[in-house]
Amino acid sequence: MTDSGTSRAFDERIAFERRLLARAAAGRKAARERPDTIPASFGQERMWLSDWLDPSASTETTVFVIGLRGALDVAALRGAVTDLTHRHEVLRTVVEPAGGRLVQRVLPPADVPLPALDLPPGADALDAFARGQLLRKFDLAAEPPVSWSLLRRAADDHHLVLRMHHIAADGWSEGVLNRDLSLLYRARATGSRAPLPDMPIQYADFAIGQHERQSGAALERGLSYWRRRLAGAPATVALPFDREPGEHSSLESGTSRAVLPGAAVDALEAVAAAEGASRYMALLAAFAVTLWRGSGQRDLVIGSPVAGRELPETEQLVGVLTNTLPMLVRVVPEESFRHLLRRVREHTLDDLEHGEVPFQRLVDAVRPARVTGRQPLVQVILQLDNTDFAEPVFDGVEVSYEQLFAERAALDLTVSLGRRGADHIAVWKYRSALLDAATVHRLQTRYLDVVTSVAESPDAPLGPGLFPGVPQDATEPASRGPGTS
Repeated sequence: MTDSGTSRAFDERIAFERRLLARAAAGRKAARERPDTIPASFGQERMWLSDWLDPSASTETTVFVIGLRGALDVAALRGAVTDLTHRHEVLRTVVEPAGGRLVQRVLPPADVPLPALDLPPGADALDAFARGQLLRKFDLAAEPPVSWSLLRRAADDHHLVLRMHHIAADGWSEGVLNRDLSLLYRARATGSRAPLPDMPIQYADFAIGQHERQSGAALERGLSYWRRRLAGAPATVALPFDREPGEHSSLESGTSRAVLPGAAVDALEAVAAAEGASRYMALLAAFAVTLWRGSGQRDLVIGSPVAGRELPETEQLVGVLTNTLPMLVRVVPEESFRHLLRRVREHTLDDLEHGEVPFQRLVDAVRPARVTGRQPLVQVILQLDNTDFAEPVFDGVEVSYEQLFAERAALDLTVSLGRRGADHIAVWKYRSALLDAATVHRLQTRYLDVVTSVAESPDAPLGPGLFPGVPQDATEPASRGPGTS
């Protein structure tokens, strides 16, 4: 990019951030008073609906297994868990239908049960317990969306098991919970005060403000944008299914982890920086190329979760603040990756300006064609964890940390990227009724090949230059010209 191009990209970014700050300032007005009935946030609505549509189990439950080896102060840990639940109201909030809508009700502070259970002998006992917790379904209208257990192998060998529904927390929140629990444990163990600031708002306040911002004319402006943006978008993303989806296809899922070497991602990020684009924009463009390589489909709607934390006071808030944006990406084989990246950057900045429009309202407004056995509009998600994730730290205790995911998935494919050390770890969650593990492994290999190739040759044409032999796009309308989106 030329100096003038770099300057223009910088000016556009500054203008974009100013608009976000203006929107954030407007949002603060909504966090001062609470009505008698508090509406569920749009994120809570989304998680509640996902739970309701799957009555046999939950696609939205996750379990954290925190190993604690050493001189654990059990009384301090019990106190810290209670203090954590007092600090974050959402951990003691129930969600229920009332008067034709979903509302949330904050339960009064109380001591949180933390039963200590002796683990039976056997190497598989801990895993069996944790997976049993994963299968238990929350009654979201009657019980808090989190539960805790403390398992004991020996006096110096414990495991803290946290079972949590995503209606209470998103990925960002996990780092907040780990930090707060660590500081609250230290305070209890030493008889001191935890160095945590008072919470400027609680999650219920955020939900009230969200409803005020996304209603009436403001909501309609956002919906109008998305109607224009997604006009003519394909109903589905073509994936290399081993079995075609049907009305009764199972939601059972598989999970596979792959490494994106840090050197490959850094090289791709250098190409992005030259165009004023972010790492995520480059990874998204490369992911679109990966999907195109397998099917020839040029127009792809890829779900992109956004943090929803423009308000400074939400940075330390626990709750589900994320929203999914349907990013429409058009791959033109005759163009280079650099051209694609510029287009992805331009559209991403536009999309983010309307990033608070609730996904379910957006789907209702766009009215995409429904395809049996698949979710409407978005079936594939690519997400990047940019937070400085930290595991819990307990003084004098060696800590290990593992997260188990629900073995069910409403979406066909979700790829979650996060830096761990020098490399990026990619967690691929897929519907095992539709895709075999070997097929997902081939997708992983192809994605790494694309990331490496486009970073090395960003100006080569994608089709004839870098990736010859891509299938024809059976859905391509003859009227669409190169680069249109």
